[in-house]
Amino acid sequence: MKLHRLPAYAAAAAAALQLAGAGASATTTTTTTSTFEAHDFNVSAALEKLGVDISRLPEPEAGFIVREEGARCEYACKALTLLFNNNNNDNQILSRNTSAYAEFTAAYWAAQQGALQPLCVFKPKRTGDVSTLVLLSRLYQCPFAVKSGGHAALAGASSIDGGITVSLEHFQQVVVSGDRKTVEVGPGLRWVDVYMAVEKHGLSVAGGRMAPVGISGLVLGGGISHFASKRGWACDNVAAFELVTASGVVVNVSDSSYPDLYWALRGGGNNFGVVTKFTLDAFPLGDMWGGMRVYLEDAFPAVLDAIAEFTVAGSVEDQDAAEIITFASAPGVGKTVFANLHYSKPVADAPVFASWNNITAIHDTTGLGRMSGMANLLNQGAPASGGYETWWGISLKMDRPFLQFIVDTFYTQEAAIADVEKILLIMAIQPITESALDAMQKRGGNALGLDPANGPYFVLNFNAAWTKAEDEPKFHTVIANTIKLIKVEAKKRNLDNDFVYLNYASEFQDPIGSYGKKNKERLIQVSTKYDPRQVFQYLQPGGFKLVKGALNTEIPNVSLSRGGEL
Repeated sequence: MKLHRLPAYAAAAAAALQLAGAGASATTTTTTTSTFEAHDFNVSAALEKLGVDISRLPEPEAGFIVREEGARCEYACKALTLLFNNNNNDNQILSRNTSAYAEFTAAYWAAQQGALQPLCVFKPKRTGDVSTLVLLSRLYQCPFAVKSGGHAALAGASSIDGGITVSLEHFQQVVVSGDRKTVEVGPGLRWVDVYMAVEKHGLSVAGGRMAPVGISGLVLGGGISHFASKRGWACDNVAAFELVTASGVVVNVSDSSYPDLYWALRGGGNNFGVVTKFTLDAFPLGDMWGGMRVYLEDAFPAVLDAIAEFTVAGSVEDQDAAEIITFASAPGVGKTVFANLHYSKPVADAPVFASWNNITAIHDTTGLGRMSGMANLLNQGAPASGGYETWWGISLKMDRPFLQFIVDTFYTQEAAIADVEKILLIMAIQPITESALDAMQKRGGNALGLDPANGPYFVLNFNAAWTKAEDEPKFHTVIANTIKLIKVEAKKRNLDNDFVYLNYASEFQDPIGSYGKKNKERLIQVSTKYDPRQVFQYLQPGGFKLVKGALNTEIPNVSLSRGGEL
């Protein structure tokens, strides 16, 4: 390929995007001056610096402007094949209509993600490969998605239709530092893998609570942890991020090297680059105590008392405790609550759980074990991969009488789809304690916008799973109705809170907007500084973007079987 023609082709493709009205801002220089990427940045020259032989890359015939995204991506996938297909049958590039491709797309946790069909799948093996991918995406103006664990319910979060899906599955390093204070973790791992590896050293990290959840999405979205009251969320326990930026440059981001970017990565999602390594804070941990207790409806008043007591007082007195309280209807049993209780010391029935210990459970799995075992235990009973999923989340201020209203509202609305075939429909209460809010402030704080002065809060999340695609509007309707009723009542009682946890947000919600105007403006400033061409807003379109609000503003409102409508 003629080197002097390549920048012209990239410009032509960019112009085509603007003419098509798709992602125009991706290729126009913003008014914010960036000292990180020069205004005359040359993509092909950057590729050459990475050792790419530009002359080998495919290009269209002279004078031909590729307007169609599919055609642009065909060239991008051909380029990846030329550069990375070494004929060793390692399947680093997967193409449509192959068994390896079909197995890859079928492995997504949510059916909505697996239904999307990228033109090709790229599996980089080193950080430099990711830099090459980002630059090729810019060169050919082909959009991409990045998959870490693929455990999102949101279509397009880590998958894409017609573009390139980048799977980080080869990034599976776990390296404990010599002083045992940090551990380097690759984004291709699941949290249970990390726990099992560091437990060999008598250590743990503040990460995901369920075994199969991936690393990147959880951390970049905030990441609730069992250790939150003492250490903050997962994003607050990252000492450094290895980040591939829009220019292909790799930077080590910490509170001392790139403090503005470091702040933004703590809750700002996938808007700033591709993380290829997380350096996590490590701490000593052997056995801990935890598990699940199941209660029937007659225990609900005592359960709600225990939730409020723990959130307001107990968690302040003892920061080693955590809980997730889930409400559902069990077949043949009726209204049921599942209390997942955890304590980061090898102490059974610690005093902080005194209220729980006084309630009679019909089933109890609590006991001593390692964090990896707790992650596996919490995952038991979770929906298997491949079903249709939706997650919704809101946050509220803690108040015992209001908890009763919330539970009553959930079960009233849930009855509207009692006759709809489902895998599950649950509502969970997860405290954001005052001590957790304080711990979030370390190293300059995170981007989430949670004010310690107004806490404690709790996250209220809803999860539905089902098997028939045509039933999706019904589940969205009943959850949206439930949330609307709860939010209206919360405002009346002065208990409402704007924050929406990104990892629980539905396509109809705007988590980044919920961080507050000041924080969103700050996130945009960071983005334009390090990504002036807005590559990660338009060429990586999936997930929650700074340039958008909710991905879908048309919330379904279908007729339900009985009751429940507003």
